[in-house]
Amino acid sequence: MKPPAAPAPSAPSAPFPDDALPAGAVVEGDRLEADCEDAYDYVVVGSGAGGAVAAHVLATSGASVAIVEEGPWVHTRDFGERVYDAFRVLFRDAGMQVIEGRSYIPILQGRCVGGSTVVNSAIAHRTPEDVLDDWAGMDLGGGLGGVVTAKTLEPHFDALERELSAHAVSDDALGDNDRRFLDEATMHGLLGRRTRRYEHGCRGSGRCFTGCPNAAKQGMSVTYVPWSLALGARIYTSCRVERVVIEGGRATGVLARAAGAPGRGERVIKLHARHGVVVAASAVQTPNLLRRSGLRARALGEHFQCHPGYGLGALFDDAVRASAAGAGRMGATQGAEITSLRRTDRVKFETLALQPELAAVRMPGVGHDWMRRFDRYASFAQWAMVLRAEAEGTVRSAWGGGDKVRWTPSPVDMDRAVKGVARLARMMFEAGAREVWPGLHGVPTAIRSVDEVSAIERMPREPRAFSFLSTHLFGGARMGTDPRASVVGTDFQTHEAARLYVVDSSVFPTNLGVNPQHSIMAMSRLAATRIVAGGRARNRAA
Repeated sequence: MKPPAAPAPSAPSAPFPDDALPAGAVVEGDRLEADCEDAYDYVVVGSGAGGAVAAHVLATSGASVAIVEEGPWVHTRDFGERVYDAFRVLFRDAGMQVIEGRSYIPILQGRCVGGSTVVNSAIAHRTPEDVLDDWAGMDLGGGLGGVVTAKTLEPHFDALERELSAHAVSDDALGDNDRRFLDEATMHGLLGRRTRRYEHGCRGSGRCFTGCPNAAKQGMSVTYVPWSLALGARIYTSCRVERVVIEGGRATGVLARAAGAPGRGERVIKLHARHGVVVAASAVQTPNLLRRSGLRARALGEHFQCHPGYGLGALFDDAVRASAAGAGRMGATQGAEITSLRRTDRVKFETLALQPELAAVRMPGVGHDWMRRFDRYASFAQWAMVLRAEAEGTVRSAWGGGDKVRWTPSPVDMDRAVKGVARLARMMFEAGAREVWPGLHGVPTAIRSVDEVSAIERMPREPRAFSFLSTHLFGGARMGTDPRASVVGTDFQTHEAARLYVVDSSVFPTNLGVNPQHSIMAMSRLAATRIVAGGRARNRAA
């Protein structure tokens, strides 16, 4: 069964894809009156980019599928404009989760049905071929050559782009900020482009971070999850998987817990898996779930990588907040980007259209000084640098059952970060900025000419001088053929437990230098397709 065509933009009174769901398809853990137990062919842990795609492929094959999601299902018509409410409900730890190291770096992860696809910008980048070439040659017991390649991924990228309407930002959704950025890229001879995204009928509201109010962004909560439920799958929401049950050397189900209905106490959910468990809990949560399930691979929780990002604010003389869609529209949240420096400088540049509460973070000053700048919000622009860092870190369990990530950028990473931010500041001035606000320790609060960018270039290469943030996470259960150097084999099955599969970015041997959602989804689709084929082969043999 093919997924239905993406809906046309709807009026708020019209039904959204997540409004009408099959009866009994959603089990809400925070309303359970009693413990529950059931059996399926496959249990999928996580409903984000990896889990939702895998669930849909498995359900399409005719298998019975359960999806288990730690967070709630927040439906399209319940999305609001308040950033605080969105962070409290949609993000893990209300956005307060951090990477520990030489500095503290916030991690933003969605914790709801649809995962981070609900709160990101739905950017679609195919896995760069040079990255795949690197993976093929890594010392992982023969690398991944011939298994995960541009050729094997191509049909899955094609299908995703077709089913989720991946295309470049339209004229109506392109903001003035994006146009200035693209013009500046051309002046510098850099390959700037409109961002390719999964969307259908974007209205340029700039509200990707708080949930698309029009269901135009094709996140998993309005696409593959409802499509899977229409095929007979069931989703358990607000249920935290404590461990995968492993018996006789193979995964046979999961044990989860939920708060239960008010006054009823905690509920236990036991889901048996006849053919396998598919884990897609993210590069942070997956390694610890595997560890709680009894896996002890040497590489488990090792080789964590990320893309630390840094935003620069700037004040222009004229308005930069509008889009061609009309007054009050900011344009696409991320409408333009430069990826041509990914291999040489290991940086990516991009635009951001931020709601006032988020933009305020990048505005310097206090009291009257801050209010004077905030009063010019319509003339505020933010461009960002995303660093393809080389440093590696670790993922461990924390006290109380949480997750602890340790990672520090290397001196080489920091040198690239400083140079990247300085280059971006120069570009902002050349695009007409009156002031640029670096937000860097030891650098003036506001610099007012391109000559003053030298203050950034002279700054120490010190992680604590930056207020990095990261949303792109990799590793922790990386793929390879050597069990001593990897956690998951090239069949996406763990080396230690049969029929326990991992289909999120924790299996990536390195980071990508581009947004990972598209790669996660294509890898998951490839994995699920092979799982289905393997199951059919076992049935024929039986």
